[in-house]
Amino acid sequence: MIPYLLLRGIEEEVKRFFLRIERGEFVAYTSILTFDELAYRLLLAFIKDRYEGSPLNHLRSRETELMVEFSEKIANLLLRFRELPHLVILDVLHTDLKALAEGMIKHQLRPRDALHLAAMQRVGCFDLASNDAHFDNVPFIRRYEL
Repeated sequence: MIPYLLLRGIEEEVKRFFLRIERGEFVAYTSILTFDELAYRLLLAFIKDRYEGSPLNHLRSRETELMVEFSEKIANLLLRFRELPHLVILDVLHTDLKALAEGMIKHQLRPRDALHLAAMQRVGCFDLASNDAHFDNVPFIRRYEL
């Protein structure tokens, strides 16, 4: 999850990648699904940073309290991506259902990854910046790992 690496400050290479997008060296696409995944991963990371033990156990037992504590911070981080020039955020459409099924059957992708693939196919984008090797099952995608 490349945006997660950026927001958590984990990889310098990821910062350079997003600077290239911001400068307009290329147009980048992502799906709104990315932000669902990103918000959940950030929530778990913030819980882990703040509390000892399993973040999932904390979330299960104190969900409302933890959402109050972290949701504004997460929302503000996510909204920063709307400001990033040359980043197009694609919707998930009901017409993507067929491509989701095909991605699962033909390429053994998880449902969410198959929806990402559907969005890529819809806009004709077959270069993918991802550390997720599952996409290597899709022969027409060129995956770039950061």
